[in-house]
Amino acid sequence: MLIWRLAWRNLWRHRGRSVVVGGILFMGALLLTFGNGVVSGMERGLQRQVVESFTGDVVVASNKQVDDNVFISMMGKEVEPLYRISEIQGAVDSQAWVEASLPIGKNMTIALHESEGNPGYLFLLGVDFKKWQKFFPQAFQIQGGKFPEPGEAGLVLPSGANKELFQTMGQTFLPEGVTDTLLLPQEARRLSLKTVRHEMVLMGFSNSMSTSDLRMKISGVGRFRALNTIWGHFALTDIESYRTVQGYLRQDEKAVQLSSDQQNVMASDNLDALLADGGVSNSAATTSVAKAIVPTDTGKGSDPVWNLMLVRLKGEGADRGAARLDSLFKTHHLPARALPWHKAVGVIGSLAMLIRGALLGFVGLLFVVAGIVIANTLAMSAMERTTEIGMMRAVGATRWFIAKLMMAETTMLALLFGGIGVLLGAVLVAVTPHLGIQTGNDLLQMVYGGEVFHPLLRPQDLVMCFFELGLVVALASLYPMQLAASITPLDAIARE
Repeated sequence: MLIWRLAWRNLWRHRGRSVVVGGILFMGALLLTFGNGVVSGMERGLQRQVVESFTGDVVVASNKQVDDNVFISMMGKEVEPLYRISEIQGAVDSQAWVEASLPIGKNMTIALHESEGNPGYLFLLGVDFKKWQKFFPQAFQIQGGKFPEPGEAGLVLPSGANKELFQTMGQTFLPEGVTDTLLLPQEARRLSLKTVRHEMVLMGFSNSMSTSDLRMKISGVGRFRALNTIWGHFALTDIESYRTVQGYLRQDEKAVQLSSDQQNVMASDNLDALLADGGVSNSAATTSVAKAIVPTDTGKGSDPVWNLMLVRLKGEGADRGAARLDSLFKTHHLPARALPWHKAVGVIGSLAMLIRGALLGFVGLLFVVAGIVIANTLAMSAMERTTEIGMMRAVGATRWFIAKLMMAETTMLALLFGGIGVLLGAVLVAVTPHLGIQTGNDLLQMVYGGEVFHPLLRPQDLVMCFFELGLVVALASLYPMQLAASITPLDAIARE
């Protein structure tokens, strides 16, 4: 207790110097707390904007899929089909740390211009709308029209896709019966509603050249509630229409094993000769050609084809969850591999991790700067108190006693001024979201944690703030403590 009484007396006696050191501790604690709030807000925002709205924690793809970037691949590179989906989903859902899973189709498609104009391009997601809405509740806001009902074919266009199609094709699209021109791209609002189309012809974009074209009605238009500029390039359609466009086996179709004659027909470069007298019958050839346009997965499972499966985890991180799923697939010999969400979205995930790293670096820089300033201030304070410390040494105070006294003084200042700084920083973090600082820029939305700047402090973040403050004070006090303990009675006499 003597140490603490002396420390308090010294702080009060040198209150001007104490206020200066305390002010530095206050500002350091305030900035550290707010910086941690921004980092936590960004992490929560990414969780909400990406994981809970578009990708899930882990994305399962075919083991033949070479690129990790399965969502925003350039040049329309095809995502490999994912076979044996029932076995894969069953194995995934059996894990206690998996909350839910959702198979989807994903590939690029071409929007054909029906007046010989330029075509448009879309990333197309094939989904079971009811299951997709359950997996991503409130992720998409319908502004006109509706989602297709179960068993109903239809296309849902986000605002970004509608704008892109207008820029490339010169055409705009709305559901039939919707006349609100505010749902059109801004540049198209001056056009007559008579020019607005209610249907679109889509053709799959595939390396296998087995795709087909399909006329689809526009069921709804709207926007993704988060990162709409990025996700807005993804149109949503029912899974059966998606399979038709991509040339995949549909739910109501069966894989057909071709006979040897039929295989000869498909392998031949001269169909006329084979169809002549003595060749393969017309009916056999016709059957072969009809079935050939439907790629089958014979020998790879009887399930209709999907491309990806989204997985939501509970109590498990994305990277570790992906590693555990990979191990599960190898154990069960399943043709799949798992990707954490930030790898599956390519440059978007890399950019998000880069921003997070930059914010953590900023907090770390604050940590270092605060430590240096505090160390210099305490060192100068110790030198100015050479006479006082020398007299204490002369009456019997040991070096260890002087060091403990300096640490007690710094601890008191840290608890008082640093504690106030942490509390005020927490109040600032809590108040900031209510100021309504908004942005429509997707990059800033990653930093903001959404459209509104939304820093966040969880209980563990407050504990971390006090830990960081204590670590800064402890490290910054080492040199001043050593300097004060090295002062001798002779130093005090010499200074006088």
